[in-house]
Amino acid sequence: MTSFDISTASADRLALLAEENSALIENALDLMLVHDGGGRIVRVNAAAGALLGYEAAELVGRHYAVLVHPGDYDKAGAIDASLQTEHPERTDVQLRLRRKDGSVLLMSIAARWSAQHGRMFVTARDVSGQQQAREALLRSEAALNSMLESIGDAFFAIDGAWRLTYANQKAGDFVGVDAAGAIGHPLLEIAPDLLQSPSLQRYQRAMESRQQDTFEEFWEPRQVWVEVRVYPHNDGISVYFHEITARREAQHALRESEQRFREVIEMTPAGYLVAGREGLLQDVNPALCALSGYPREMLLALRLEDLFVSFPWGWLETAADGPAAVQGVEAVLRHRHGHHIHLLFNGSTTRDAQGRALSLTGLMADITGRKAAESRLRELATHDTLTGLPNRALLGERIQHMLDACPYGASVAVMFLDLDRFKEVNDSFGHEMGDVLLCEVAARLRRVIRPTDIIARLGGDEFVVAAHCASGQPAAARIADKLLDVLTAPVTVGGSDVIVGASIGISLYPQDAATRELLFQTADTAMYRAKDAGRNRYRFFEPEMAVATRARMALEVSLRPALARGEFELHYQPRYALGADGTAPTLYGMEALIRWNHPERGQVPPQQFIGIAEETGLIVAIGRWVLQEACTRTRALMDEHGRKVVVSVNVSARQLAQAGFAAEVRATLAGTGLPADCLELELTESALIEDIEHTASTLRELKRLGIHLAVDDFGTGYSSLAYLRRFPIDVLKLDRSFVLQQDENVSTFAFVKAFVDMAHALNMAVVAEGVETGEVLDFLRAAHCDQAQGYYLARPMPLEQLRGIVAAAVAS
Repeated sequence: MTSFDISTASADRLALLAEENSALIENALDLMLVHDGGGRIVRVNAAAGALLGYEAAELVGRHYAVLVHPGDYDKAGAIDASLQTEHPERTDVQLRLRRKDGSVLLMSIAARWSAQHGRMFVTARDVSGQQQAREALLRSEAALNSMLESIGDAFFAIDGAWRLTYANQKAGDFVGVDAAGAIGHPLLEIAPDLLQSPSLQRYQRAMESRQQDTFEEFWEPRQVWVEVRVYPHNDGISVYFHEITARREAQHALRESEQRFREVIEMTPAGYLVAGREGLLQDVNPALCALSGYPREMLLALRLEDLFVSFPWGWLETAADGPAAVQGVEAVLRHRHGHHIHLLFNGSTTRDAQGRALSLTGLMADITGRKAAESRLRELATHDTLTGLPNRALLGERIQHMLDACPYGASVAVMFLDLDRFKEVNDSFGHEMGDVLLCEVAARLRRVIRPTDIIARLGGDEFVVAAHCASGQPAAARIADKLLDVLTAPVTVGGSDVIVGASIGISLYPQDAATRELLFQTADTAMYRAKDAGRNRYRFFEPEMAVATRARMALEVSLRPALARGEFELHYQPRYALGADGTAPTLYGMEALIRWNHPERGQVPPQQFIGIAEETGLIVAIGRWVLQEACTRTRALMDEHGRKVVVSVNVSARQLAQAGFAAEVRATLAGTGLPADCLELELTESALIEDIEHTASTLRELKRLGIHLAVDDFGTGYSSLAYLRRFPIDVLKLDRSFVLQQDENVSTFAFVKAFVDMAHALNMAVVAEGVETGEVLDFLRAAHCDQAQGYYLARPMPLEQLRGIVAAAVAS
């Protein structure tokens, strides 16, 4: 081969390399910029568009200051001057740049001043938001580098204080010291020539940035070239180096260019590949090996179709435009272990004169985390986080699809399901156990519905089931029966078996409602009617139910001004102390019971408006009035008849939750003059355990006032006698259901006697409610029950009638 042929081949090789370098620059994800030393931009790559929003033509000829954040002008100018007058190369300099739209990016800048060409070469990478990824990469690199051993290299390590922690003898021989004796000494004391060497700056930068570095340097004291590798670790850096003088002297210009290109590719965190005409991989970088899980040699045996699930395959098509660029296209890579990696791909194609693809060069960034986050956000937007069931948004969408697809003559049933005793379980066992119960309910409901049915959780203890029902009500009834059956089986919560049951309201499309919104409304109405009918059952919507719902709303409207209008009054049911056998009961006190005299409806029973007052919060103001009125009237009765009378006042959970409730009771006693031991406050079990710590604190404060504390309807919730020892309770009011119970296994007397004995052992008095016969009164007396109240003894009565009861008690 002649020298002419060799020269021609080299020129072709150089031209191809120049073309590849140009393609790499134009397709690089990093910003690359050249200015003329005076700051005027003479060239910029296409990344300016993606990163800064400028077309390249917009920037050429302008001063680079247009891109610099005003707060970094001085810093940028100082760096520019330093590069041109002191150190011609700087890397990893962080500056704030402004996008065309005014937003700010934090960029990592690397710059080199070429005095020969009179040009400043700058590369910049967006490091905004990548700090976590960088730290993870650094930790991984540190772990890997700490395991590397030096094979034939000079090696030394220093700590954060720049003291030598280890050095092999090759390193010692290089600077003319004994390596073992140098351990513990400052690095600059051992090798003072480093002060005039650029190596020191590289070491300092690696120590500060925690980024590894590899470089070649001419070591002036020995007149040799060395290759240096710097690896940061937890407490300093490790340095490997060896002499490369012979290699440096033998390197050809083309070889140097190829090496620089390879170093860039090897160090970039983006995956890199070159594929040939048939899609066979010809070159890859370590980042792509890490992304795919394949070692380099295995990757180079694969084709693109073996590696990618989805890819911009259009690059293979014949085109007339020369090299064709692919920018910002999403691709999916199949990892060696089978899972998918989502990528953002940028590439360019080299074509022959006929437009046929010859090769593809591409860079790709891992966006799997971003895609997973997007998927998770979609999941959170459409599903309940606790049970995994669809939420209200997804439910509405799917039900609309069911309505749209419902054939003529068929029906779609929407069932609103509300757990009957969930609040009691939640209050008794805590929210964590309540969540366990909700998850078990969701699992049971899933098991009984058909694949085409829909189940969703609206929140709290509310669930919705939607199902196609070809036969209308009969089909819906069968589904509802299955739902009730599965929910009446005991559920183990906190070591105890509980049965929650459910109330279900059913509305049918198109019979009951023609739209999704009306279906929800009518099913909700039917569900409340199921609860009113005794719970643990289902009810189909009937037009009359809407009337009842409107009536309830009207009642709420009337309730709001009732207190201001003076429409409430108190009735009182006497309570009697039970003596020994044959001794007549004696008046102990009375329970204050509210009555509402509606201007149009007449007297409204408490069970019709107390629940509304609780839900709306009106119970707080109403309860305050009841306490004030009861204490005032009781004080007057005592003054009138000269006898102690104890009044019992019911307190709601909302009242008890008020921060100043104890102070309110104290002020009421002071204002009415009622002695504290003449007031008893009645609380329900659920009110006690709604917020145990707050309740216990409030009750202790009330107890210090000297009043009595009672638990009303004891035995209807999930608390126990032992559980109540946490509260300063004086009285247990035994619910009437236990007084009147009929059980073939346990006699009523035996049950009540055991209950009374246990309460007495805890220093609590027992009051039996619902006493309706003399026989019941006798066995209560025999069981040593302390007090009783009920229709047999006295019905609730207005104040005037009560005066006669008190007067008779005084006379006797």
